[in-house]
Amino acid sequence: MRRNPTPWNANEPGRNWHLDVFFGLHYDLHAGAKDTELGAALTDEHLRAELEKVRPDWVQCDCKGHAGWTSWPTAVGSTSPGMVRDALRIHRDVTRDLGLPLVMHYSGVWDNRAIELHPDWARVGPPGEPAGKEGFVTGGTCNLSGYTDELMIPQLLELIEKYDVDGFWVDGENWAVRACYCGRCTAAFTAETGIAEIPAAPDAPHWAEWAAFHRRLFAAHVRKYTDAVHAAKPSCLVCSNWMYTVGQPDAITVPVDYLSGDFSWSWGLNSSLIEGRFMDGRGLSWNLMAWGFTTTEGGMGGWTFKPVAHLCQEAASVIALGGAFQIYDNPQRSGHLTNWHQDTLAEVARFCRARQPWCQGTESVPQAAVLHSASHFYAHAGEVLMANWQGAQAPVNGALHALLENGCQVDVRAEDDLMAHIGEYKLVLIPEQTNPPDALKAAVRAYVEAGGIVILSGANVAADWGDLAGVTPDGEAKDGYFYVQVGREATTLKGPRQPVALAGAGAVRVAMRQQEPGYNDTDQPVITLNRVGAGAVLALHSAFFSHFAATHYPRTRALVGELLDLLAPDFQVAMDAPARLHLMLRRKGNLLIAHLFNTGSAHPTGPQQSIVEAVPPVGPVTLRITLAHRPKTVYLAPRMEGLTWEWRDGVLAATVAAVGILDSVVVEA
Repeated sequence: MRRNPTPWNANEPGRNWHLDVFFGLHYDLHAGAKDTELGAALTDEHLRAELEKVRPDWVQCDCKGHAGWTSWPTAVGSTSPGMVRDALRIHRDVTRDLGLPLVMHYSGVWDNRAIELHPDWARVGPPGEPAGKEGFVTGGTCNLSGYTDELMIPQLLELIEKYDVDGFWVDGENWAVRACYCGRCTAAFTAETGIAEIPAAPDAPHWAEWAAFHRRLFAAHVRKYTDAVHAAKPSCLVCSNWMYTVGQPDAITVPVDYLSGDFSWSWGLNSSLIEGRFMDGRGLSWNLMAWGFTTTEGGMGGWTFKPVAHLCQEAASVIALGGAFQIYDNPQRSGHLTNWHQDTLAEVARFCRARQPWCQGTESVPQAAVLHSASHFYAHAGEVLMANWQGAQAPVNGALHALLENGCQVDVRAEDDLMAHIGEYKLVLIPEQTNPPDALKAAVRAYVEAGGIVILSGANVAADWGDLAGVTPDGEAKDGYFYVQVGREATTLKGPRQPVALAGAGAVRVAMRQQEPGYNDTDQPVITLNRVGAGAVLALHSAFFSHFAATHYPRTRALVGELLDLLAPDFQVAMDAPARLHLMLRRKGNLLIAHLFNTGSAHPTGPQQSIVEAVPPVGPVTLRITLAHRPKTVYLAPRMEGLTWEWRDGVLAATVAAVGILDSVVVEA
């Protein structure tokens, strides 16, 4: 086998099979010490029949879960005593016959069995931390221990050698990392930074340096096993689950081959909306995985399989952004695949395949960008170093939803990605992002002076961006609720709110004590507008989008619509539709594709009812698309009916009678 090419090209055609996949299946068991029937009921015939029913592009199957026991006969680790038949061998033989890549679900940082056998490999908590405080992750390993070199890499290479596997989807990784206080880590930190005082909590001095040190250790861990896999088999791809996604918005330096994550089993759509847009801008192929089952009960119990409509809606949120989609199903402990589950998966696969020609291989058309800043994120991520499920991304989520619900096409970009592409956007929104680096501030100023439109929000705007926003701080930030005019009504907002003095900007809205415009007004500007060069800066001097993420108040959404009307960014598409219909504007060759994604539900959802049973159609929906020349044709995919259009004076007006879960207005030049 040839050695790892240098430099590594993650998007190398012919080597990276993930570039060409669209729909996949994921089966895992997390084998344990108490299993008794692993693989007992799995046969070549059964697996082949179920895979041929669904017809995926790739398959991921069980290998080693968080418990650390393998479901295959390993010579370098701990095979579950309940392994009856080598199910991995059956998966390999069948997928090879069907021409499908086979990927291993392998738990990395989280490995209870490894720690049981090698206590010195375990992550050590801070002094005084009670045993078991790690919570959900109970078997976190230390990234300076022998775990990566002595167990993980040998097992990955064993899997390549014995089964010729095609990839590793490494689970239990960045989201399982915790700060480790063992002698190895504390000594290495002091040697690297010169800091002798080790912080015990996020509010202690030098926590930022301590957290960054552990992020570097994690990256080194992933690089080490990725390099080993690539050296052994270059076409064997490596993905570390959730690495370089919203929970780890670093610049990409480790040679992983693609990005992936399994979004939440409940309210997964909310996860996919932000994750898909962020992953789509990172320069690597990507996929998102929906759990095929869900629960509203505590303790991760009482699972029930999702209906077709629910899974199709989650699929649509991914494929419309150009990503690949996979679904996670639990085999029975014996390896048997529940037949009716596979029937459901096959129906979802048909939904995706019908839309594949207009989804796969598309690129985003830049219109509005929302910044997701690593500088802000890591300053607020807290005790979990890569906090996928913490609140640090709340303002980004709120900004994304506020724009989507106003019919905008939106990308979510990391700092470096935004600075490299900022000139392509009609509007840039920076929502409550603290600690802006000087390079970002310079890029934003140049963008505005050249004619760009920027929306800034947060109590920090006057201090961090005051010269650009045309304001100065005027006293201390205020907590509590206040009101802002929307039309003839008002919406409720929440602090912290920074009082400002105008220094070139004009007031767009003032704070209100109660909810009667013109009667409860104060003289305190809360939304300001500053003209800079050929561009404009609109500033909202409160935690505006964090509050919207938590509330989704319709009047707050309407206020954002009024502000967009004031700014009038030169968007290519204007959409007349309810807030639940989202626009994804994509391009593929000579096709301009306006995906219309319906996020509604026929039955009201809530904390005790999270299942989408049906998605009621939305319509009629009208799009106005700026086009210099009359298009060759316009049609609605995949139905090929239900659309009328006309082009006049550089504007295409297209009306869709009714939008299902995902319908696409396709404009052929």
